[in-house]
Amino acid sequence: MNINVESMAEQLEIPVLKIIEEGREIAKGIYLPEAVASFKDDNKSAIGYPDTGVFILFKGSRAASAENKYKQYIDINGNTTKEIIFQSRNAAAKFVLGDRGSTDYWK
Repeated sequence: MNINVESMAEQLEIPVLKIIEEGREIAKGIYLPEAVASFKDDNKSAIGYPDTGVFILFKGSRAASAENKYKQYIDINGNTTKEIIFQSRNAAAKFVLGDRGSTDYWK
């Protein structure tokens, strides 16, 4: 099943959050508060519980480093090849920006 999360955001009337660096969009995604999400791929799984919500980082977002558990989803240019579900906006920002990542970067 292939879900277009940008269309989903539009239908749910929630904003698409972006990180802009040097005038260029380097990442975007959506935060789903109180969401229950289950993700399973290649014997790995993640579940977001209602008290935390989930953040979906869109395909094509930049990764700070390919040396992490998501390296199989990062192309040779350092961009994500699929949507990735994180437990928070901060976790997604750290994935994109490294140590300096935080929710302050999502606009």
